[in-house]
Amino acid sequence: MDGKKAQLVNRRKEEILTAAKRIFAQNGFRRTKIEQIAAHLSVGKGTLYRYFEDKKSLFLAVFEQGMVQLRQAMRANVEPIIDPKDKISAAVRTYFEFFESDRELIEILMQVRSEFRDYYMAYYRQTYSEYIVNIQATLRQGMEMNQFRALDVEKTADAMSDILSGTLQSFYTKQEPGLLLDRAEAITGLILNGVRRKSQDELSCEGEKSND
Repeated sequence: MDGKKAQLVNRRKEEILTAAKRIFAQNGFRRTKIEQIAAHLSVGKGTLYRYFEDKKSLFLAVFEQGMVQLRQAMRANVEPIIDPKDKISAAVRTYFEFFESDRELIEILMQVRSEFRDYYMAYYRQTYSEYIVNIQATLRQGMEMNQFRALDVEKTADAMSDILSGTLQSFYTKQEPGLLLDRAEAITGLILNGVRRKSQDELSCEGEKSND
C-alpha cells in the first residue's frame, strides 16, 4: 500500500471511529446497528465491513483508540517533568482533563466493562502494568529526593490509581459538568499531603502534642 492510499485508509478509519463512538455512547452497544453508523457517514454498511470485521470489533476499536490517546496525553504532559511532586500533579490534572473533554469515552469505557468483562480485564491488566510502574517510579524518585516519606510503593501506587478510577466512576454516576476538574486540585492535595515527608518542625510539633 503506497503512502497516499495508506493516508486515505487511515482517514476513513478515523471517520468511522469518530462516528461510531458518538452513536455507541448515545445508544449503547446492544442497541446500536452498523446501519446507523453507516447512515451517519452516508455510506453503505459494506464500507464499514471493509475496515472492521463486525460491530464488536468496531466497538472495541473505539475503546482502544481512546485508551491510546489517554496514554499519549499522559506521556506528553507528565514524562518530561522532573520534579516528583509536579509529576503527580500533572498526572492527576491530565487524567481528569482528558476525560472531562471526552465524556463519550467514559460511556464507552463503562459499556466495555459491562458488555465484555473478560476482554476488559485482560486489556486492563496489560495496560495497567505500564501505568502503575510509572507511578511507582515517581514515588521512589520522590523518596530518594527526600520529598516523600518512606512508603509501601506498590500499595500507595494502587491506592492512587483507585482514587482516580473512583472519581471517574462518581463523575459517570452524577454527570455533573466540571466535576472532574473541580476535584483535581483537592485530590492532588490529598495525595501529596499523604506521601510527603514532614519537616522537622512538624514532627517536633506532633511529638509535643502526643506528650500533652
